[in-house]
Amino acid sequence: MLAKFEKRAYVGSEKVWVGKYRNLQNISHWHMEHEMIVWMEGCAQVMVADTIYTLLPKSVIFCQSGCVHYIHTDPDCLLLVCLFDEKLCEPLTHPYQLSTPLFQDHYNVLERLTAIRQELSEQPRFFEVRTIAMIEELMTDIFRSEPLIANDQQPSEVTARYKQLLDRIDHEFYSITFYDAALFMNVSESYFSRYFKRQAGMTFSQYLNVVRIEKAVQIINAEPDLKVTDVMSRCGFNTIRSFNRAFKLITGYTPRTIPKGYVLNTRSFPAVQGTFDPTLAEAELLADRKSVV
Repeated sequence: MLAKFEKRAYVGSEKVWVGKYRNLQNISHWHMEHEMIVWMEGCAQVMVADTIYTLLPKSVIFCQSGCVHYIHTDPDCLLLVCLFDEKLCEPLTHPYQLSTPLFQDHYNVLERLTAIRQELSEQPRFFEVRTIAMIEELMTDIFRSEPLIANDQQPSEVTARYKQLLDRIDHEFYSITFYDAALFMNVSESYFSRYFKRQAGMTFSQYLNVVRIEKAVQIINAEPDLKVTDVMSRCGFNTIRSFNRAFKLITGYTPRTIPKGYVLNTRSFPAVQGTFDPTLAEAELLADRKSVV
């Protein structure tokens, strides 16, 4: 489901995941895990709760669970991303939240998440217990020192409506229109166009195409002998030309050449800058190593 981040497949009971990305691009989404994004190289822009932050050297962004966000980076940008179960730090994050999600790395976050990544990769005895303890200690250090505000955990009416819209797009992808979406948000079409692009990091039509192509990939995997025209019509495209173009732009393949079992990773896909540009490098989740990030 595009509107919400897929449930992370953890190694064991530790409920923590750390990955290193090059050129990470993702769509507007939220999830019930906390997310920490750490600068390594290059420049990244992260939208959190309707505000765009620039991630620069020695900086970190903490995105509390349930908060709408997306990430766009320069092609050579490297980020370390950690997701962990919100319950691990509930005594901290339930009553409080950081006054701003962007803060300077005075806590050796990069080095500490690197150590957690190594624990998860090597899986020594009791690594789950150790990993949880490391996350709890890191979060305690951050929340002790950074300015805090009360966590009301109640999204604004507009944000709540936007989340509902993403759910609706996911279920009505084959028929929903720009007009339908603007009407659902109860705003003018011109305002909705600007609002959606600010929230999602792309236009409504671009987002809808990503949703439709994800559905097309699922249909092809489930029914590989189905005619391309039938897949096209099920996903809401009017012409085979527009379907093939969107499919190639988003997956890098045509509907007939896509590898068996291919899964569209909606967390990371070719960057959107004005329009889809298939010449940009795809986001890359770098392999784990034993001693370095």
